[in-house]
Amino acid sequence: MLQHPGNTFLCHIDQTSEFYQALCAFQDDLKAAQLANNYIFLPKPSFHMTVFCGVSGSPLGDDGWPTGMPNSATLDQVTQQFSKRLSNWSGPTEFIVRADGMSMPGTVRMVPATRRDAKMLANLRYSLQEATGLYRVDIDSYEFHISLGYLKRWYSEKASEEAMKTADRLFCKHLGNLSEQKLDPVEFCTFETMHHFERIRLLGG
Repeated sequence: MLQHPGNTFLCHIDQTSEFYQALCAFQDDLKAAQLANNYIFLPKPSFHMTVFCGVSGSPLGDDGWPTGMPNSATLDQVTQQFSKRLSNWSGPTEFIVRADGMSMPGTVRMVPATRRDAKMLANLRYSLQEATGLYRVDIDSYEFHISLGYLKRWYSEKASEEAMKTADRLFCKHLGNLSEQKLDPVEFCTFETMHHFERIRLLGG
């Protein structure tokens, strides 16, 4: 299992919801499909939607570094600083989204359900940017998603087309008739891999 430590802000998927059950069944069908040979699939309890990326990587910070933080800081030090800055944070932390198709064979694209949800998510991302000092070039363009697995091996062009056709068909089967979904509240978490996220703080709580 590839280690990729970091911290992040995410919403887990409610495990009592119909949406979660549909994602589980969707992943099971993906695992049984030919495309599965190119994927590493995630444990179902880890299903989530990231709302703002923290620092991560090995070496740490290869995808961005907070302003004002020494380059020598450890992940624990960055996490503690973020948690301290967020101790009095307030704002909307629950949103409604809907599944909008497949970005990759193992990635479900998610979009805000309404203009109000879109505005709240945008405001949240800007607020977390200011709180963490992580200024990201994708602040307005980040594509929300739920990963069911991660690509470990590239497809050939023909295999890629077939994999997407399979994923699109299974999306319609499992998620095509589901309506808007309310996400769990935003959590600030740390991780060593994408298989488990350790909650540090529930935003607003």
